[in-house]
Amino acid sequence: MITLLKHEFLQTRAMLGVVVGISAVITLAGALLAATRWPVIAVLGESVALMSTFLLVPLAQVLLAAQFWRSGFGRGGYLTQTLPQKGTTIYWAKMLWAWLVSLVGVVVALAIALPAGALIMRGTGQEQPILASLREGWSTLAELAPGWGVPAVLATVAALVLVWPTQYFFAASVGSQAPLNRLGVGGPILVWVATYVVVQVITFVSFATVPVAVGFSGDRLTLETFDLFAEMSAGSTGPADVMPIGFLPALLLTAVGCVVWSLHSWKRRVSLV
Repeated sequence: MITLLKHEFLQTRAMLGVVVGISAVITLAGALLAATRWPVIAVLGESVALMSTFLLVPLAQVLLAAQFWRSGFGRGGYLTQTLPQKGTTIYWAKMLWAWLVSLVGVVVALAIALPAGALIMRGTGQEQPILASLREGWSTLAELAPGWGVPAVLATVAALVLVWPTQYFFAASVGSQAPLNRLGVGGPILVWVATYVVVQVITFVSFATVPVAVGFSGDRLTLETFDLFAEMSAGSTGPADVMPIGFLPALLLTAVGCVVWSLHSWKRRVSLV
């Protein structure tokens, strides 16, 4: 496994380095434009800086998924499938590397965003709104939440980040099975679109069947009940002081399902014809 992880690092380090470098340059350029206070240009610069930072992790994940497909089922597929390792072991090495890159990517994105936000604040005299909201939200969470609050939020953020590679790798694996493999890259794309739709439906059902939300009880955060259909009926006049978390079981279950199905595909259904 260590050897395979090292191989993944060597195969993707240049690509990931380019992504981080481009993101840093674009974010810095956007922050400099935002600091000028020039009408339109400043707003555009701030938007570009934010977009560049937020897209760093998703872009890295998509590129890793493309590399996963190329090395497993594309031109390099024959070499990969003849390695003296089980297909499931190769899959796990690639998945663990994607997860590691995703988590490190979040830290790198923050490391890029914070100086950019400071530069914008220095030029405009105002803190970037999203960064200010994150800082205030974190302070509020640490102050009001019980002992489980901060770890739960960190675990939720990690889950939201890590679930995407499972879907991408699932689409690449199942989309490369016969007869979809005859479509080339079109097979994984079709499977990913279908997966996205199914996950949205399952998530909606999860909201309804797991009526749990985080809300306030006095000066503490607590778990409360949440009626999805009642909130939908209330519309914009309904209360907005709770955050539903019923989607989490759906995301976790679909992630597990994607991993299990992908492992089955690597073990029994690989087709490079």
